[in-house]
Amino acid sequence: MYLDSYTCEMCILRKRETVADLFLCCNFAKACWASIGASAGGTFFMKIIILMSASIWACRNNWTFNGTPPSVEACKRMFITELSLISSHRARSPFGPSIADWLSSL
Repeated sequence: MYLDSYTCEMCILRKRETVADLFLCCNFAKACWASIGASAGGTFFMKIIILMSASIWACRNNWTFNGTPPSVEACKRMFITELSLISSHRARSPFGPSIADWLSSL
């Protein structure tokens, strides 16, 4: 796919967009991760990593393709919604109560 620019549109530093930059290093990604706290996760940390990365990706795509300005709060809301669905719909999961407790602390 041809792009006019390969710089990170989400970041004020306007560095070349890489996977590490998009999900971890750009200012927007750092703010999104900070919004859920440094002590994230415990035993279900992999779910948190995957869902926050997916939320950042969705915000980036909304900005790139729909012109919707990225918002840390919108990203956090999307993350909480998705994690809540996992917590409530996977009743047999041993992580359900832990996830619910962690979400209530956000």
